Amino acid sequence: MDEISLRTAEPDEAPALTALTRRSKAHWGYPRAMLERWADMLTVSSATIRDGNVVVAERNGVVAGYYQLTGEPPHGELADLFLEPDVIGTGLGRTLWEHAVASARDAGFRTLTLESDPHAEGFYLRMGAERVGEREVAPGRRLPVMRITVH
Repeated sequence: MDEISLRTAEPDEAPALTALTRRSKAHWGYPRAMLERWADMLTVSSATIRDGNVVVAERNGVVAGYYQLTGEPPHGELADLFLEPDVIGTGLGRTLWEHAVASARDAGFRTLTLESDPHAEGFYLRMGAERVGEREVAPGRRLPVMRITVH
């Protein structure tokens, strides 16, 4: 049985989280050229980790996913939630999601908004988020905008 633990990310983990983010995005079959154009958007900086609420999930002692909350109460954003491709569909995403929602509630947020990869929209819908619109994040790329009320 896998041992899962959650902890605050460390700034020196930025390169590893960037690599995880890029592997996770590549899992959905995007062309290499597209992934290269998105490189800046798929980069986690040490400053982001220092300044933000970034939580990593370790599976058997190895980082397997993370999320980041941003914003000021009462309205926050789930800025990132990424998993290693080999743990997609194992329940780790739900674990991270539930921790993020609980952390948001504890921090005084009433809502969380996120931009979902189109391939992950179904996951967020199953988690209780609703689609409230879409946003163009790059020329020709529109992402579903999701929101959940936290109680």
